[in-house]
Amino acid sequence: MLRLASNLVKKAPANVVSARCLSSTTIVQAKAKSNAGAKPVKKKVTFDPKKFQQPQTKVKKSGMTHLEFHDAVRSMNFDKLAVDLNSFEIDNLTVEALSEPAKVVKYDEKTSEKLNYLGSFKKFQHHELFQRPVSLVSHNTVNLNEQFISKLDGPSKDNRVCLVGERGSGKSTLVTQAKALALNKYNQDVILLHIDLAESLTNGTSSYIYNARTKKLQQPMFTKRWIYKVLQANQDIFKKLTLTQDVSFQNKRVDHHLKKGENTLYDFLSLNIDFGKQQPTTAFSFFVNELLHHSQNVPVIFSVDNINTIVDFPVTKYRHTDFTPVHLSELEIGDFILKVAGGETNFAKGGVLLSKTGVLGHHQKTLSIALGLEEHNPYLNKKFFDLNVANTLLANGGIKPLIVENLNKDETRELMEFWRESGVLYVKDYYTKESTKTIEGSSEDKPVKQKEEHFDPELQFNRMVNNLYTVSTGNPHYLLKASSISF
Repeated sequence: MLRLASNLVKKAPANVVSARCLSSTTIVQAKAKSNAGAKPVKKKVTFDPKKFQQPQTKVKKSGMTHLEFHDAVRSMNFDKLAVDLNSFEIDNLTVEALSEPAKVVKYDEKTSEKLNYLGSFKKFQHHELFQRPVSLVSHNTVNLNEQFISKLDGPSKDNRVCLVGERGSGKSTLVTQAKALALNKYNQDVILLHIDLAESLTNGTSSYIYNARTKKLQQPMFTKRWIYKVLQANQDIFKKLTLTQDVSFQNKRVDHHLKKGENTLYDFLSLNIDFGKQQPTTAFSFFVNELLHHSQNVPVIFSVDNINTIVDFPVTKYRHTDFTPVHLSELEIGDFILKVAGGETNFAKGGVLLSKTGVLGHHQKTLSIALGLEEHNPYLNKKFFDLNVANTLLANGGIKPLIVENLNKDETRELMEFWRESGVLYVKDYYTKESTKTIEGSSEDKPVKQKEEHFDPELQFNRMVNNLYTVSTGNPHYLLKASSISF
């Protein structure tokens, strides 16, 4: 029987709400003290920048494109809104058209498609002015035909030309014309190998992997993209060329066994994905060997635009495992370029056409010395001159330089005449303003309006030709800029 001790239960104080008793421990809960007589606590004021900020409004952007003008005109197909050339009597660029220099020509549809795949039409050449690319047959085109196109039936090591000239003189345009003339001369049966931006080979924008068999660094993504362009531009001729040896590879877990004499070079390039694999392969070496064999019957033209961006700067942005820089000759594609340009890799029929950009490399001497434009200085710094690259280019007789000159007066007039007829160049009348001269014998100085003369568009056009030719000195790039700025 439990007895509750009376001394354990005590009267709770006034400020206690309740009391509980557990064994000998007393737990009390107290009331909260009233703050009736306490002073009010001031609230701390802090600065809130959001209350003082102006409401942000979204900046309205153009609904057309985010690209700059030179990129926008290519991506948005502004050429489709340009002048249609079907209403003009413009001949196609052929070998026969070279008999009439200073003549504007166009590329036929099939040739234009192939050149577009190869990246021959650059964005700074303003091809958006017309629905189809046009070109001017100048005395430079005639010289290139005599010194390069006419020798395509011989070995490529004896037919190596490098175009040299000032910026905007039309070197890249001549490379494009050379490929179009070769396609016309051989009825489309010619293999075109073109690298439009040589600097993309060495600027470190592609993955690379070491191939222990070839002892070269392969660039899978660059090679894959380049092979795709070559395949699209030469698919017609590749379908006619059968393989000279058997080859096996795997594509999406499917084994392919191509037989020599049965399957074509087009089958090999379209089914093989080894070019883009992130592991060492021999696909590119197999492709080069096939080209060397078929060059006995089909001419092969190898062209590189802006060759001095890699020859004058052979130290690439890539690095070895010990972080030492990779040389151009250590890359598989770079080694192929040097061997073809130097004549070591020789096509039985064909030629090598290079162009030197005038934008950069004024202090670099490798290509200039290799072309014989400058004398070799044995005390040159390695930063400005690479002896091994120069010796490679000088082998087998060297590369012949072809100086690209500006347009003469007749060629400038013919080009501007075509611009005027197509609506690109607008010849407008300038009305005479009120003269500040005063009437003879009059005491008041009143302006007198001169009598307006009859506007002669031919006279005005002749003035424009003379003025723009003087300003641009016949340079096509500056001629177009002066025409667009002034008129």
